[in-house]
Amino acid sequence: MKRYRIARQIYGLFALGLLLATSGCGFQLRGQAGTNGVPDPLYISGISPITDLHRELRRQMDAAGIALADSAAAAQASLVINAWERDARVLSVDSRNKAVEYELEEIVVFTLRGHDGDEWLPATTERVVRIQYRPPTSVLGSARESELQRQDMLSELVTRILRRAAAAR
Repeated sequence: MKRYRIARQIYGLFALGLLLATSGCGFQLRGQAGTNGVPDPLYISGISPITDLHRELRRQMDAAGIALADSAAAAQASLVINAWERDARVLSVDSRNKAVEYELEEIVVFTLRGHDGDEWLPATTERVVRIQYRPPTSVLGSARESELQRQDMLSELVTRILRRAAAAR
């Protein structure tokens, strides 16, 4: 009985030490963007509401409790997407001269303007790059993996945009 109690105390101290170590190093769960300070409500312009980028911005803003304004006049600030590019380049080929590695890239150029038209954040570029291996033997799996990787890249890109917007104020 006493051994069990000592083991439990040691386990508790270990868990407490681990908790203190991870909280002190700045560790955050994935998707927990530092969105404190993002203008609320925020208006998004420059891209269509049906694009993947707009949908991901809206999803992360909803998760962070940031309202999406219907017009620039009703918003505290406007996030203007100046450019958004997706690219895939061949990185390497196999012995039969077939592409097996690709470099996937997502680039967005954006500006943050206040309600009064002042530029809070000048034109800023964010870029996310990933390398994907696509063996010629698994075409269907590679296509799905590419799609998932693109979604992950877009999520990271939006997280970076929201962090920049929070820091701009």
